[in-house]
Amino acid sequence: MLCIALLIAVLPCLAKEFPAPVIKLDSYLLNQSEVVLSANKPFILSCDGQADIIWKTRLRIHQKQVSRETLTVKKPTTEYTGTYRCSYKNQTDLYSEIHIYVTDSVKAFTSPQSPIIIQKEGSNYLLDCLVTNPESTEFSLQMANGSAVPSKMNYTADPKRGILVRNLQPSYSGDYVCTVKINGVQKKSDVFQIFVIEKTQKPPVVSLPANRYVRIVGETLHIPCHAENQDHSYNITWSSSEKVLNYKINRDKGCERICFISLLTIHQVNMSDAGNLTCTGQNRAGRNSVTAVLKVVDKPYIQFKPILSSEYKVNGTDIEVMQGDKVELAVQIEAYPEVKQTCWKTPKSNHTHEETFNRINNSDSYMTTMVLRKVGAQDNGHYIFTARSASVNASIIFTLHVYQKPNTFIEWENGFASCMASGFPIPRIQWFQCEDARAMCSSNQTAAVELMATQSTLGDVREYEPVLVKSVLPVTDANTTLTFECVATNIAGEHRDTFTFKISHLLNTASVWSVSVWITVVLIGALCLAILGMLILFYKHRKAHKYEIHWKIIEANEGNNYTFIDPTQLPYDKKLEFPRNKLKLGQVLGAGAFGKVVQATAYGLVKDESFTRVAVKMLKPSAHFEEKEALMSELKILNYIGPHENIVNLLGACTQGGPMLMITEYCCQGDLLNFLRQRAETFVNNNLGVQSFPENSNLYKNVALQQNHSTGMTNSGSESYKDAQSTQMSKDICQESCNEGGKDPWSLDNIDLLTFSYQVAKGMEFLASKNCIHRDLAARNVLVSDCRVVKICDFGLARDIMNDLNYVVKGNARLPVKWMSPESIFECLYTVQSDVWSYGVLLWEIFSLGMSPYPNVVIDAQFYKMIKDGYHMPQPDFAPQEMYTIMKMCWSLEPTLRPTFANIRELIAKLLPNQPSEDVKASSLQQNNEDMYPEFLMGKQCDTESVCRDEAQPLMRRSLT
Repeated sequence: MLCIALLIAVLPCLAKEFPAPVIKLDSYLLNQSEVVLSANKPFILSCDGQADIIWKTRLRIHQKQVSRETLTVKKPTTEYTGTYRCSYKNQTDLYSEIHIYVTDSVKAFTSPQSPIIIQKEGSNYLLDCLVTNPESTEFSLQMANGSAVPSKMNYTADPKRGILVRNLQPSYSGDYVCTVKINGVQKKSDVFQIFVIEKTQKPPVVSLPANRYVRIVGETLHIPCHAENQDHSYNITWSSSEKVLNYKINRDKGCERICFISLLTIHQVNMSDAGNLTCTGQNRAGRNSVTAVLKVVDKPYIQFKPILSSEYKVNGTDIEVMQGDKVELAVQIEAYPEVKQTCWKTPKSNHTHEETFNRINNSDSYMTTMVLRKVGAQDNGHYIFTARSASVNASIIFTLHVYQKPNTFIEWENGFASCMASGFPIPRIQWFQCEDARAMCSSNQTAAVELMATQSTLGDVREYEPVLVKSVLPVTDANTTLTFECVATNIAGEHRDTFTFKISHLLNTASVWSVSVWITVVLIGALCLAILGMLILFYKHRKAHKYEIHWKIIEANEGNNYTFIDPTQLPYDKKLEFPRNKLKLGQVLGAGAFGKVVQATAYGLVKDESFTRVAVKMLKPSAHFEEKEALMSELKILNYIGPHENIVNLLGACTQGGPMLMITEYCCQGDLLNFLRQRAETFVNNNLGVQSFPENSNLYKNVALQQNHSTGMTNSGSESYKDAQSTQMSKDICQESCNEGGKDPWSLDNIDLLTFSYQVAKGMEFLASKNCIHRDLAARNVLVSDCRVVKICDFGLARDIMNDLNYVVKGNARLPVKWMSPESIFECLYTVQSDVWSYGVLLWEIFSLGMSPYPNVVIDAQFYKMIKDGYHMPQPDFAPQEMYTIMKMCWSLEPTLRPTFANIRELIAKLLPNQPSEDVKASSLQQNNEDMYPEFLMGKQCDTESVCRDEAQPLMRRSLT
């Protein structure tokens, strides 16, 4: 053992005897630390040493030029600017290095490996804008719009490494460029888009469904405490009288942010459990608490408390109101167990009234109301409210007395004047006499005499109903004109009627005028208005909605003026024609106002396959010429675009000898929206298994962001999720499932959601490269094929948008406004950038497992104001922070600041555990940067070839200088 220890101690000393390796440029020994070379001029670096050596370069792609000890560059560009280090393979502390400037009159900086940067608050980041000309001066950083950087931003500029920004803050988010001066002329780098993710600033928000609970002794109590936080790092605890209670944690799938439910359970409650129950949520920023009261009783109960307005005359539950009043009978109910059935019983079955019944905050309290408007005599009587639970039933009775103002009229018969009055309570009749013909006698200006007469009741007196009374006044002969007045009065008011009487001794005849009865004029009208209204109603007609394909091909654009290719002018490839007799139609997959899509079997369509399952689009027999031309245009557009793995591809067509049929790929799993919704519950069950945790534990982690890319939380002791590849279904198996008409039996995980997002971005990147805009990108227009390959389509023909709530009337059209960008809504402007906005909404659908965007938001003027003001939907329940950042980038109000689909694909690829082949190169380049500057590079970066990929989307180009 002593010998081994001595050997270990001596070996480093012996190793240090080796001299450092030597770097030569084009076989010449270098004696300086930096060299300036011209672009396109070849150079060779060689490294001589006494042991095996390795090269370390700025970009990993430069390693391709290394052959043993020699690095050969035949056609260098400014991207070869950087530090080259040569060291011994087994002793890297012995090295030599040289910094090479590759100058170019056009490019003053190297290109950024990652133009879009997502970092956490407080972190450092190195902007890799290396200066390519050593004569550059005034190396600094500024905003892309030319303004100065935030006043508190701290950065260090090193021409050989770039600009290191320290302690990033959310307010630093924005577009930046590096700048230098060469011969007095300012030069700028490409734009760096920096997004800083905010740290946790507030304690968790906790809430309870109710602030009061009731249980009978011996029952079990369950109370869910809902907690909402900015990230997955927080604790939830329950306590009662300083006693910690047992609880269980589950994920809240109905929440719009990162939420959990802590479920408190008390088995067999007793009287000692009564009191305050407190749920506390805590994170690094502090704590919040919410308390509920537990009431423990020994038997079931229902208790009523009448709530009546002070405007009524009330005696207990007896209510007295005036005719024409509005009456509201309200009852507060406390009951346990919960009320299962309620009913109101009224005096008459044909009563017109309004009823409400509501539970108060999910507690043991309820409120019911009955509203009677403009009550009359028919509303008198008993109103009975009955409530029933599983164990108890109880009733409360209201008695309503409606006071009815009297109604009077006078009759003349054989020398007697009869005054009859009807009202409730019983009216009292009075007679008055005055001289001359007058409208009334009992006014202050008239000398009236009250006359005495008898009063009797007519008919039966029924409870709560109006009473008819009669008073008879004998009228004697007179030689003058007299006016008689009958006045009926009760608590509700009074009513009067008069008549004028004159007797002549010579004629012994009487002339009687009932002033109020016979002078009344009945008006007839409004019939013409009703007829006119009906004519207008018959005259109006609704403008028919016409079918058209949403996809558009842009021919040219000048600013916001776009010229679209007329699809009717595109050629039709006769090779697409397929014999009708080899096509067997099957079940309908979807139907709309203009046509339908059916499943079919095509025989001999694909080489080496006897038959192929396909989908066939067709119009209804009643289709007009415009619809037929639209379907033909859709066929031509798909043929023009060409095939892609993430587009529903055109396979053939039948345009001769019958109705036009368009044959496309068949996607056996249906649309993505329903695919997500059908698997939402199993997704949550499979990805969440958290129960309880000790104080200050860190169980809440966004596992989608961990390096091992596990797809969910696991219980203590359970196996972690295996690598995504090990759980991927076999292509043969899933294709067989589709061919047999079966459904995908596998559950979802986080990797599936990221994969769906990545595939749609690929498909949209392809469409953008073809200058094609979609205009209706949403989860409902993405289909799921075998092996969970998603394909973009336009399902408009087979969708009834007149009854689809996702399509809202705006002007003369029905539009999917929740998915539309501001410029599309307010300016009718559709571009690739507006498709990027829609893609952000689609991401929200994916990571909320199929929820409708902007939940609980009504499409009205306030909604449009929210969109104009830059409102962003909250983070979906299952979205990693990086994906939510991408969504917000897609929802930039300025279209040119939205990322391209190529950018989006690259960003999502970095979140996948096994990056797709086209993104491996970007990952390897970033890994080399981490080896070179491990202390500075905190985020992922991509290859400069992304610039070339952006060029494949000509409508998304931006000026970066």
